[in-house]
Amino acid sequence: MMTVLALLMIGVRASDFRTFPLDERSLYTIRLNREEPTTCVFPAPIKAIVGANVSVKAEDNPAVLLSHEPGTDYFSVRLLKENATGALNIVLRGKVYVLAFVAAPSPDRAVVFLDEPVAGGTPRRNEPEILRGLVERAKQLDRGAEQPAGMSSRFERVERSDATAYRTFNAVIASVVRFEAEDALVFRIRLESTSDVAVPYDPQGVAIRLGREFFPGAYVEASGAIPPRGSSQVYLVVAGAPRGGRANLSVKEPFTVIVPYP
Repeated sequence: MMTVLALLMIGVRASDFRTFPLDERSLYTIRLNREEPTTCVFPAPIKAIVGANVSVKAEDNPAVLLSHEPGTDYFSVRLLKENATGALNIVLRGKVYVLAFVAAPSPDRAVVFLDEPVAGGTPRRNEPEILRGLVERAKQLDRGAEQPAGMSSRFERVERSDATAYRTFNAVIASVVRFEAEDALVFRIRLESTSDVAVPYDPQGVAIRLGREFFPGAYVEASGAIPPRGSSQVYLVVAGAPRGGRANLSVKEPFTVIVPYP
């Protein structure tokens, strides 16, 4: 897995890195110690956190110190007391996930929860709420939100200015984010009008072309119209290959944008 390889390159041992399929019926036990932080990452922004023996304030003298920025998809924890325990309930996309913290000589430095089934079936990558979560994570990156140490290996982001010219507007790829675990790309596309009248377009038909390959949007956020002499922003998710399986697309591919319009 590419994420594991990237972590190994920055000095995180494979034994320190753990991934779990996300399932509300499971209890996840995570190892902590006092010397090193542990970062837990989820596939969507966290709605709420409820804890026992855990606090964001060191002056509370908790067993576990929590660091979390509201609206992000990750948090970090560190043990403050020897042989202590703690617990968190994580509210995510209307479900509650239960984490238990235990003391250990070798902590889990990075814990990544994936949108994968526990056993059998197919990945849940294309469920709408999951794809919306990828867009929200891409927006955080576009805003320059600080990422936890060692977690940049989960994604790759580039800013671009590739333009596809149409008769009355240009479609400019402003940025592309690749999420490795989900094998998904999130495109931020700026539609710039050269017309004196509003230009309507079909949001659900927006797609990406790479050579002769056509990648329809698995999820699109768009208004459906470009204002006169103005611009409109589109977030487009491409997840996997059109015929199934992983596409493993790079953020640096020579993409063009397809925008259906009258």
